[in-house]
Amino acid sequence: MELIVLFLLVVTANADSSSRVSGGVSTLPGQYPAAVSIDSPYVLHCGGTVLDLQHVLTAAFCVMHPTTFSSVNPHWLRVIAGDLNLVPVSYRREVRKISQIFIHPNFNNVTNDNDLAVLRLDSPFPEFHNTIDPAILAMPFSPYRSQCQYVGWGAATSGDGVVLNPTQRVINVPIIATVDCNVPTVHNYRVLPTMFCAGSLSATADTTCQGNVGGGLYCNGQLEGVLIFGLACGSANQPGVYMDVRQYREWIYSQLYRTDNPEPSWMP
Repeated sequence: MELIVLFLLVVTANADSSSRVSGGVSTLPGQYPAAVSIDSPYVLHCGGTVLDLQHVLTAAFCVMHPTTFSSVNPHWLRVIAGDLNLVPVSYRREVRKISQIFIHPNFNNVTNDNDLAVLRLDSPFPEFHNTIDPAILAMPFSPYRSQCQYVGWGAATSGDGVVLNPTQRVINVPIIATVDCNVPTVHNYRVLPTMFCAGSLSATADTTCQGNVGGGLYCNGQLEGVLIFGLACGSANQPGVYMDVRQYREWIYSQLYRTDNPEPSWMP
């Protein structure tokens, strides 16, 4: 995945967003109220998921320095919730800075195992309503070929200077058997037991792309995965790979009650 030194989003209100969308359709207000956008000075863009009034779940990759692999200063991050559009701003938008970052202690930046982080907001969201609401973490795993939905913003192509689609969109992606996802021509055994695949093995417009990491995959309305790699951008044999949140429920919920304050330079 390409990294940039500075996040820059330049879009006009009348821009043709269709050319920058990796498939899918625009969402409706209140359809996915747990989905948030995360801005970082190092990563083009990331997605996240509301856990409660003051915590958001995302990928550890989104809060790590790209060269030192240490956690970034939390005050450099910004979470946008309650708004379907990055621009223009609607009255529903809530913007928060981050006070603390809790990265999974066993995160491996080489294999992407345990690629999860919980962010604590500097101030809580207002009381939940139809455009900001916490996700329900899935319990049973959805079977092979189940239709799930990935929600986010992202872009249709990779590369430096790519412009994000300003409108939140959703794509339908089926669960793929790990044995099919791990063959040498696809993800070459990178999909570990803590992960699963969802998407298409053939070329399709409905795929995750740059700017989508950290976003949530919803199955039967519940959060089942957090995207960590597999940014197909429409090409074949690059389905999305997700951390299986079922296996991390205890760890995720325990972060909500932490009282320590990890140093910004923390390394896994």
